[in-house]
Amino acid sequence: MENEFLSITAIVALMIISPGPDFAIVVKNSLSYGRMAGIYAAVGIAVANACHITINLLGIGIIIAKSVLLFTIMKILGASYLIYLGYRGLRAKPILQSETPENIVVPTRGQQGFYSGFITSLLNPKACLFLLSFFSVILLPETPLTTQIGYGIWIVSLVLIWFSFVAWFLTNPLMGQKIERFKHWLERVTGGILVLVGIKLFAHEFI
Repeated sequence: MENEFLSITAIVALMIISPGPDFAIVVKNSLSYGRMAGIYAAVGIAVANACHITINLLGIGIIIAKSVLLFTIMKILGASYLIYLGYRGLRAKPILQSETPENIVVPTRGQQGFYSGFITSLLNPKACLFLLSFFSVILLPETPLTTQIGYGIWIVSLVLIWFSFVAWFLTNPLMGQKIERFKHWLERVTGGILVLVGIKLFAHEFI
């Protein structure tokens, strides 16, 4: 059991830290709206992963993965949303002193961060397939349901810890001073990455 836990932790950790839409959306929110927006995005991603895990524990994940129509709709919606967020990032402009993220109302930036993180991760087909393979292939058939739930909670915790750290790191005072001058360029690069990921999803679906 201990070896299984360590193996699962290593696999999940590698998956989480790999750059992807979730990472890009945390970076975008942190740079655009400040630390709280980035942390709320991390919370949204964690909640979305909890939804994926619950769906797989209920066996619905297999139905979605095997349904061409449902999975196609999921990919189209996810790709469209990523392109939309990326387009907004590409339009980022230098922030004036009076327009710093700290002057934005906290509930607004928090809600925006949460929803963008939640929707991005929920509609991410790779996250869906990874967790499906995790619960149907990586875990042993005889693994008790309570243990599977425990692993699910652990995965959500790892997701929340990692992306919260990313948001904190990007917005700590020392890092903020270094990237302040070219922050809008980082937002544009992040936006471009989101657009490319969205286009790639479309390409895989229709080409």
